[in-house]
Amino acid sequence: MDEEATRDFNERCAQCSEVNWGLTDGGRFYCRSCHNVTERTREVVNAGFVSNVRIQTISKGLRKQEKTDGGCEWYVCEGFQLVLKKQAEALEALGVCPEMKDEILCNFWRLYLQKSKQAYCNRPARETVKALSVCDSSTDVDSEPERPSILHLLSLSESEGDLQTDCSFASSTSKFSESTSVCSGSVDGSLYLMKNQKDKLRMTMPMTLSFCYMALLWLREPMTLSDLLRFVVEGHIPYLNVFQHFPEKMKLCGLDLKIFCVESWPVYEEVYSKMLELAAFLDLPRFPDITDSCFLHPDMLCMKYLMEANLPDELHNWTCRVVKKICIGEVDFLTLVPGNKSTRNVKYDVLAAAVIVVVLKLLFLLDDHYEWLLSDFAEERNKNNKEGGPYFEFKKWYKVIKCSLDVEQKKLDEERAKYLWRCEKPLFYSAEKKSKVLKRRQMVVNLQNQFGKLSGSVRPAEKPNPSSFQLRWSEENTDGSCFHRHSLKGILQEKCGLLTAMNPDYWLCTVKLCTEKLREALNKDSAP
Repeated sequence: MDEEATRDFNERCAQCSEVNWGLTDGGRFYCRSCHNVTERTREVVNAGFVSNVRIQTISKGLRKQEKTDGGCEWYVCEGFQLVLKKQAEALEALGVCPEMKDEILCNFWRLYLQKSKQAYCNRPARETVKALSVCDSSTDVDSEPERPSILHLLSLSESEGDLQTDCSFASSTSKFSESTSVCSGSVDGSLYLMKNQKDKLRMTMPMTLSFCYMALLWLREPMTLSDLLRFVVEGHIPYLNVFQHFPEKMKLCGLDLKIFCVESWPVYEEVYSKMLELAAFLDLPRFPDITDSCFLHPDMLCMKYLMEANLPDELHNWTCRVVKKICIGEVDFLTLVPGNKSTRNVKYDVLAAAVIVVVLKLLFLLDDHYEWLLSDFAEERNKNNKEGGPYFEFKKWYKVIKCSLDVEQKKLDEERAKYLWRCEKPLFYSAEKKSKVLKRRQMVVNLQNQFGKLSGSVRPAEKPNPSSFQLRWSEENTDGSCFHRHSLKGILQEKCGLLTAMNPDYWLCTVKLCTEKLREALNKDSAP
C-alpha cells in the first residue's frame, strides 16, 4: 500500500538524497533509508482503500472534532515523544552531553516505534481496526449493547484492558465515542488502554525515565538512577504534571489523563526493570564498557558516597581492596549486555553503597557493641594525642550524621506534604464540562490568593539549584563536624608492616553462634 501511496512523490530526501519513501501512521512521508520525516503529507481521498463504513464514520467524527474545538489529531505515542523531549532538554540543562537528545535518545525512540510497529515500518493492519470490522460484520445492527461509562473506562487497569478485547466491547466503545462529546483528546486514547500488547512494551510514564536512564548509561554519564529519580522529585526533570507543557492544540482529556497523569513518585525497581526490558526489546548491542576511569565504577562511586556520608578518606583504600578482592570492578561484570541472562545486571549506586557497608562491617563489626568499644578507645587516644590529626570516633560521627539526616528528612516530609498534586492547567473529562471546570478552577485560585493575603502566608521559596551532593561537609568548620581527615589508626593494628582490622573475622560472631546451635542439634539427633 505504501508503494502505491508514494508512487507520485519523487522528491529526493534532504538528508541522504535517496528516493525511497514510506508513509507514517499520521500520513507523512518518511525516508526508509535514513528515517527522516518530512512535513509533506498525503490525504487518502479514495474510499476504495477503506473496507468498512464504521471506520469512515470515525474519521469523519474526528475531522468534525478538529473543526469545532480547535484541536488537532494526535496519537498517544506523540504525547510520549513530547514528554521525552522535555525530559531530554532538562537533562541537557543539568549538564548532560548534548548528544543524548538528538543522537542517542532519539534513535532509541525511533527504534522503539519501529519495533512496536507504530512508525518507521510498512504500515500494518491495526488490531483495533480489525476488531471494529469484525464486530460490525458479526453483531446485529438492531441489538445495541449496553454502553460503558467514562468512569468505567477510566477505572480499567492494564490487566483488565488486556482482557477487554471482545467484539461487543469494541463495538460498544465505538458507538459510545460517537454519541458522546469527547472520550479522549487523542485519536487512540480509548483504544490504547484496551489493546492486547502482551508481546510488546506498552509505553507508560515511568518508562520515559527508563528511556532517559538507558541513554545516560549508554553515554556513561556521571548520573546514577537514584540521582535521576531525585532530580525528578525535586522538580528539575519534568515528570509530574508534564502534560501541562503540551501545545494548546493537543487537547488532553478523558482517558488521556489515565495515561499521562501521574499521582505517585517514580519507583526505583520499576524504572530499572523496565530499562532492562527495553534494552532487550530493542535488541541493543553490548553497552560501552564501564572501566575504572568511568564515574559508574565502584571505586569512583564509593569515593563520592564516602564524602557525602562524612566518613574518613582512608576508607577509600579499603573499599578499593574489597572491590578488587571480590572482582566486582571488572569490565565484563559492570557492562550491561541486553538480553544476556548469564551476566548480572548491576545497580551501580546500590553496589557502591553495599561495598561501603561491607567495609564498615569489616572494621567496626556493627554488632551494636564492638563499634562503641572502638569509639571509646579512639576517644581516649584523642585526649592523649597532641600531634597529628584526630582519630575517627564512630560514636561522635553517628550523632552528627543522625542529626543532619533527621533535619533533611523533616524538610523532605514537609515538602511532600505541601506538594500540590493538581497541576495549574485544569483537566476535564469531556468538552461539555470544560467551562464548569475552568470557572471552578478560577474560583479556587481567587480564594487561595485572598486567604493568602489575610493570613500573611509567605510564598514558597524557589527550588534549590541541582547538585550531585545532598549533604555537604566543610573542613573549615571549627565544631569538628567534618570527619574526612580523621585517621583510622585508632581502630587498626599493625601486622607485618600492614595496618589490619582489629577484628579479623568478618562474620565470626554470628557464624559461631549458628554453628554451635547446629552442632547441638546434630548431637541430639545422633544420640541413641
